[in-house]
Amino acid sequence: MARHISYNIFRILQDLDDGVLRHTIWMKNVHRALVCDAGSINQDDIDTQAHHRCEFGKWYDRVDQAELLNEPSFARIGELHRNMHLATGILLRQRQTGGDAVIADYDQFINGAIDFKMEVRHLQFKLMKEVCAVDHLTGAWNRQTMYYKLDEEYERFLRARTPCCVTMIDIDHFKNVNDTHGHPAGDRVLQSVCTLLKSSLRRYDTVFRYGGEEFLICLPDSDIKQTTKMLERLRSALETMPFELDDGTVLTITASFGVAKMDEEKSLDELIEQADRALLCAKAEGRNRVCVWNA
Repeated sequence: MARHISYNIFRILQDLDDGVLRHTIWMKNVHRALVCDAGSINQDDIDTQAHHRCEFGKWYDRVDQAELLNEPSFARIGELHRNMHLATGILLRQRQTGGDAVIADYDQFINGAIDFKMEVRHLQFKLMKEVCAVDHLTGAWNRQTMYYKLDEEYERFLRARTPCCVTMIDIDHFKNVNDTHGHPAGDRVLQSVCTLLKSSLRRYDTVFRYGGEEFLICLPDSDIKQTTKMLERLRSALETMPFELDDGTVLTITASFGVAKMDEEKSLDELIEQADRALLCAKAEGRNRVCVWNA
């Protein structure tokens, strides 16, 4: 599931933390009203739309981040939040009219509140795992995650016997960009190149930031001929795409590509090394080209 993780994810994690804190304070106030003083009941908590009126509910309703909207846990949190408030309303109305709380109603309320808090924590943990697996500058998977995912693809290759290729990519003369225009400009180039890579490849191809200005792409179900054709289109698209800096300067960026195919007789480290050697050949032959490893 390779998808861009934006900087907004950190704000989302903070908002979820704030939500848990507000939930704890809200629970304290509800218990005070139930146990100590019916006069302290908040009328908004009795309303059937209470889940929209609390601070967490207001935040939940205005969320428009794909990182959350595409998560099943996020929908589950909304359902639990609504049910928790409905159960709360039942208890508070009983308390307001002087009646005794029904044990089953209280159990539904407290279990719902616990489930809500646990589901929020589950989503936070999942998002934090993804943050740790992603390069925060470009949104590509990071190098640590690369070995895990390549190992998965290698196992699939051995089972299915379908072709798979790995490509090393190096942005040509990237040091000149940093030295001439500054590191913020270099960061913009890295982000733009990664965006082009991901938007131009198939949904099941995977882009990793290998380090510095180098990227690695895993291309399953693709032999050398198919991979080379795909990369030539990508190389050409990159060469013709203008990179405009904040000061209006327009840069032309090219990249060199080295390709190697998976083989059951070589390890992943050997596969990456061969792709890297093919990349060195591409750079030695003048850069801005695709070279295939051939022993």
